[in-house]
Amino acid sequence: MRHRGSTASDGDDTWEFAKYNRELAIIWPLLGRHIAFHRRLVDLTANVKAALLLSQSIYWTRHGRDIAKNGGWFLKTTEQWKMETGLSAKEQITAREVLRELAIVNEQRMGIPAKLHFRLCVDQLGALLSDRIGRAFGFLDWADGAAVAELLGPAVAYHRALAGLGGGVHAGLLLSRALYLTRLQTKRQLDEWVCRSAAQWTEEIGLTRREQETARRELARAGLWEETLTGIPPRLVVRIRLDCLLALLAGGERGSADRIVAPRLPDRGVPANRLPPNGESSLRESHILVSPKAPNQFHRNRHHSSAESAKLHIQGSTSDSVQPLHVSHTRRDKDRSDSGGDLIFPETLLPEERAAARHLVQPCADQAQALLDELSARLQAKAVHTSPIAYLRGLVRRALAGEFVPELGLRIAIARRRRKEELILRQQREAEEFRLAADRATPEYQVKVAARRAQIREMLDAMRAGRQRGKRS
Repeated sequence: MRHRGSTASDGDDTWEFAKYNRELAIIWPLLGRHIAFHRRLVDLTANVKAALLLSQSIYWTRHGRDIAKNGGWFLKTTEQWKMETGLSAKEQITAREVLRELAIVNEQRMGIPAKLHFRLCVDQLGALLSDRIGRAFGFLDWADGAAVAELLGPAVAYHRALAGLGGGVHAGLLLSRALYLTRLQTKRQLDEWVCRSAAQWTEEIGLTRREQETARRELARAGLWEETLTGIPPRLVVRIRLDCLLALLAGGERGSADRIVAPRLPDRGVPANRLPPNGESSLRESHILVSPKAPNQFHRNRHHSSAESAKLHIQGSTSDSVQPLHVSHTRRDKDRSDSGGDLIFPETLLPEERAAARHLVQPCADQAQALLDELSARLQAKAVHTSPIAYLRGLVRRALAGEFVPELGLRIAIARRRRKEELILRQQREAEEFRLAADRATPEYQVKVAARRAQIREMLDAMRAGRQRGKRS
């Protein structure tokens, strides 16, 4: 890996680096909320998908509404599980079987009509995890964030949206982790290529070598993943195609990624090694690896008695915008011309959210401002219970389907039109006053004023003389 700007040749890549940073800043709000995926649960269940379902069950048990009132039971339909985790109905059945065999999750149909409810067996889960890490916790208060963090171990951010784009949960998890590492490296002014061995990927997200190969093929087929070899001995490095990812997140179809032409890979001394069709792994072990560590999610673990994996803690997405490197005025002007015109965004949106919103509304150029007005009105009415970008994505989908009808946004548009008309009238009045003031300052105007005053004085003198003659007569 190299630092940006470390050599003379890096100056030629300044524009690419700046573009990469800008795309990352736009992509992050488009991803929406993430799931805290606990790597240690993979060791417990021996199944990544079961660990994902268990991670989300832990979240709802700790943060769900009326959980204590309902005795720990919570309702989740198959569609809700799929929407939150990306697991298909068949994958959910397999994951639930694993959790039932471990006696970690109970299931029961309740209500009229009967619906399937779930309850996490917190005591059983705590006992299994305690045995695994070799530490007796006794009674565990699940409201104690530090104790729970030590028991569950480090977590990584899993973005459900990436599973839909990548072709499955494994691909989404791999892409989520690679995207996080990419963002971390760009903040440290490092190259965007990520170097990870198969063992390191397994250690961080729990995927086996075979699962990694399948996920990489899916991501490469979707046009989101690039690989090449570098160094001696050769090491495999990967890079996310942010332009393709951004296009898909902004509303494109998954198949459109296959039609994007892959850019030329940099010359690193070894020809690019694409994913082999026979399924053999091309991941290489390496002794020279970039392994940045993220801040802890809760508190630093007091100690670990087991030699299991997961060294990195999750770092949530922040509102810090990634600053682009200095670029020429010509290219900055090109960015302005390609920005899609002057759109008025809701005042509460952050700068990176505005950039993401601009990309979302690009396919609906004729309705772009109407969509933003609707979002602004909904935010003012406090009717948006998700992220503004997620709500705007739903509006864009309705617009593309021809189902969008402005409602509250009409008030925003009318108020803006009135303000614009008032501004135009005020500017016209100010321009007229300025013109009159300029006319009054000219010598010709002063001569006309003096002549008019003299004429008025003569008329007044004639009127006085007429009155005096009338009194005498």
